[in-house]
Amino acid sequence: MNELRGRTALVTGASKGIGVYIARALAAEGMNLILASRSADKLEALADELRDDGVRVSCIPTDLDDRRSLEALASRAEEESGGIDVLINNAGLERWMAYDELPTDRIDEIIEVNLRAPMTLARLLLPFMLERGRGHIVNIASVAGMAGFPYSEAYCATKHGLVGFTRAFRLTAKSEGYPVGCSVVCPGFVDDVGMYAGMTDEAKVKSPLAFGTSSPRKVARAVVRAIKRDAPEIVVNPTPVRLWVALALLVPRFGSWLALRLGAARIFGPVAKGRSGD
Repeated sequence: MNELRGRTALVTGASKGIGVYIARALAAEGMNLILASRSADKLEALADELRDDGVRVSCIPTDLDDRRSLEALASRAEEESGGIDVLINNAGLERWMAYDELPTDRIDEIIEVNLRAPMTLARLLLPFMLERGRGHIVNIASVAGMAGFPYSEAYCATKHGLVGFTRAFRLTAKSEGYPVGCSVVCPGFVDDVGMYAGMTDEAKVKSPLAFGTSSPRKVARAVVRAIKRDAPEIVVNPTPVRLWVALALLVPRFGSWLALRLGAARIFGPVAKGRSGD
């Protein structure tokens, strides 16, 4: 989808973190927006900002862990926009903890928001995209969707699921001749906003030098690039993470050893230990 101006995108998790930057980047391309998240006040504040770019913006407060809310979101987004051209599945939850202490209801919530909601929204909006003969789905996963990290079993599982869903959907789309693209964007640690920023504030940890950090604007630019080029996967990280991922796939024991040597436990461990007993 080379021309984005005048098209409409639905962005979940738009009220904070990377979602704000993605919405800004799409508005700068001339896209009209439907913004969804739980926080109505934050959505409206962002919408007021984006309308200054001359685009139409609507806000739909939504609980993504509720199936009926997802159905209502898809229906209302289609009705208010006249048709969703791009779906950005950005909303996500984390809970870095020792797995034996992670509440089971939190596992359910992470799966609902991080994986089931994106897959459900894609399923609900896909028939409309096929009918119009155009569309694109972008799933915001993580480097944690390509390799394991300690103290993050539920999060990693859902992000691996998003990567797998994207890969499978692309094969189906090519086989069936769908006029709908699908991409997955996998950021590493992101500066200033989002989960990494929360960890640094909470446990005073920093990304290991081997991983580095990226700006949220760089992630947002990757989303725009993914739509325009129908890119299968984009990893946003300043260091060659794909090399480590490839090694982990080829030699799993070495991949685990390398992840620990590169400092994965040093960043997630303090966060998990600080939450022990929550």
